[in-house]
Amino acid sequence: MDYKDYYEILGVGRDATQAEIKKKYRKLVSKFHPDKNPGNKRAEARFKEIGEAYEVLKDPKKRKLYDRVGSDWKHYQQNGGQPDDFNWSQYAGQRGRGQRVNVNMDDLFGGGGSTGESGSPFSSFFETIFGGADPFSAQRRQGGQRTRAAQSHDSEATVVVSLADIMEDTEKHLRINGEKVKIKIPAGIEEGKRLKLKGKAHPARSGGQTGDLYLKIKIDIPEGFERRGNDIYQKVPVDIYKAALGGDLTVQTLKGKVKLNLPEGTPNGKVFRLGGRGIPDFKNPALKGDYFIKTELQLPENLSKEEKKLFKKLAELRETQEQSV
Repeated sequence: MDYKDYYEILGVGRDATQAEIKKKYRKLVSKFHPDKNPGNKRAEARFKEIGEAYEVLKDPKKRKLYDRVGSDWKHYQQNGGQPDDFNWSQYAGQRGRGQRVNVNMDDLFGGGGSTGESGSPFSSFFETIFGGADPFSAQRRQGGQRTRAAQSHDSEATVVVSLADIMEDTEKHLRINGEKVKIKIPAGIEEGKRLKLKGKAHPARSGGQTGDLYLKIKIDIPEGFERRGNDIYQKVPVDIYKAALGGDLTVQTLKGKVKLNLPEGTPNGKVFRLGGRGIPDFKNPALKGDYFIKTELQLPENLSKEEKKLFKKLAELRETQEQSV
């Protein structure tokens, strides 16, 4: 496995800010998400590659190590560098009654697939530098907290799912303590809700019965989308020509494509309601919210001389018309 340039994979410069990295990641992961590319192996591989790159660059500590080791990773490996030199325990923390690890299933597991024969979702490049360890099997901290953790074996993990995932019941696969587990994400689940996996907590070193693993749901809402209860609002760019003249507009929603008929003179911020196409109610899935599409007018860029002349002529015609009224 050759050196992987995570900056190039995400299409950002090495001096990119965390906000720029996050914005580019969201754009790419939305484009290559398996839900939008069913059966497309190349898109799936690209999706996993993007997730791996973001897993490193979103974290200042991992990014710093990556920048330091980088293309010299073979030398790092050959001269005694071990995965445990930089392990997941640095990112595990104690909260409440047990261990907490933040995990984005789509970032790390790409819907349950793996990238290597070992079943790991990471490339060998990633594993050599970062250990590629199971995020759920991070070691407990040493010191005063160790005794407290040994007394209670329940664990909690934050699991990030996409807004599209909660539009219907969704199955996800993840690896917990080396075991591949399939979980069901109920349609309409809300941010902060917890799913219980009985007996799936990190095994206690001190013995005793293994506790339960609680998966706390965090919903990743793409840029341009908003959730309001069971309603979804989506901003859709519309060029000024289409807005002025009207016509058909095809919109890619979270549940497939829909065609809208824009009236002439559609204003910026015009909202179209798609009744009953929103998020199912968590307690009563038969009830669904609405889906709202909001127009966002886009001005043309880099106008040619001819285009500028036409716009000036149009402005003059409009001014003349207004003066004659």
